[in-house]
Amino acid sequence: MTDGKGKKVLVIDADQEFSDQLKEALEGAGYVVDQAYTSKQGLNKLEFFQPDLIVLEVLLEENDSGFLLAKEIRRHPILGKVPIFMLTAVAEKTGGKFSLEEDGYWMKVDDFADKPLPTEEILARVEKLLEKRGGEQ
Repeated sequence: MTDGKGKKVLVIDADQEFSDQLKEALEGAGYVVDQAYTSKQGLNKLEFFQPDLIVLEVLLEENDSGFLLAKEIRRHPILGKVPIFMLTAVAEKTGGKFSLEEDGYWMKVDDFADKPLPTEEILARVEKLLEKRGGEQ
């Protein structure tokens, strides 16, 4: 299992059960985790928690709330460089298909995956994004 070494991850997902399961897995891997269930909570926690990485769902208040929140985060003068991993059930719930290769230029995220995704894959992607960020600082 990975060792998050105390890196902070903010999970923004309206699905509280999924969010709790992801929090448990991330904490088990050594990450410090906070959660938000709406865009507004996410923005508030972003300021105070100052995460090293954000795991973001598209489906929050509306079907595109996660995309709008990612754009808003990117405009932040300091936290705009925090990696965003969009992990979403949008394809399953709405039939909308997205990909980082084709849609990344407007999604404003660093990684994108459809749920369900095995926990080991989520942890590997989180670790990869944090390693990449560490190399850029």
